[in-house]
Amino acid sequence: MVDDLKVKRNIRLIVVAVTIFAVFAIVAVGKKLSNPRILNAYELRDYGAMMLEEPTELVEFALADQHGDAFGPEQLRGHWTLVFFGFSHCADICPTTMAVLAETYQALKPQEKADLKVVMVTVDPQRDTPEQLRDYLARFDDSFTGLSGEHSALMGFARQLHAAYEPEFEAEENYQVTHSGNLILINPKGELHGYFRPPFAHGGLRVAWRSIRATY
Repeated sequence: MVDDLKVKRNIRLIVVAVTIFAVFAIVAVGKKLSNPRILNAYELRDYGAMMLEEPTELVEFALADQHGDAFGPEQLRGHWTLVFFGFSHCADICPTTMAVLAETYQALKPQEKADLKVVMVTVDPQRDTPEQLRDYLARFDDSFTGLSGEHSALMGFARQLHAAYEPEFEAEENYQVTHSGNLILINPKGELHGYFRPPFAHGGLRVAWRSIRATY
C-alpha cells in the first residue's frame, strides 16, 4: 500500500515537472518566434534590402496629402516610412506593390504599425487629384498616405530619394508613366535609410523591415 502511494506520488511529480517544462518550452519558443529575426547585410540583400552606409538627410520639400494637408520633412520624423512612387492609373506594378504593402502592414503587431507609415507619391499629378488618390488608397488601407504637388516639387523630391520617373503626360486618356519600382525606406530621423528592390513578397518585406528596425 505504501509502495503504491509512493508510485502514485512519483507519477504526479513527474507529470507536474513535465507540464512545467512544457509550459516554459512553449513560452520560450513563442518569445523567440515573436522577436524579430536579425539579418546580416548579405541576408538583407537576399530579401531585396539595400541599406545605405550613412543615411542621407533630406532637404526641405513641400507636398500635400490626399486630404489637402501640407506634407514636408516634419511628417517623416518620429517613425519609419516606406515610400513608393506610383500612380492610380498604373496597369500592374503599382497595384501589385500596394497590395503587398497592405498585406505586410496588416500583418504587423499594433506597436509595429504605430511605428511605420506607408506613403505613395504620385508621378501623375495631372490625373491623381486628392479625391482620386484617396479613393485609390482606400482599396488597400485607409491609413496609407498619398502625396501630390506641382511637377517641380514632385521631381525634386524624387531626385532626393533617387526615384527615377519619366513624366510622359499625353493627350490620350490611358497614358502610362515610366517609373522606378523600388520601395524607399526613411528612418525615424527623416533620413533616407535604404531601398527595397522588387519583386516584393509580404513575408520577406516584413522580416527585413523588422530586422532593420530592431538594429537601428
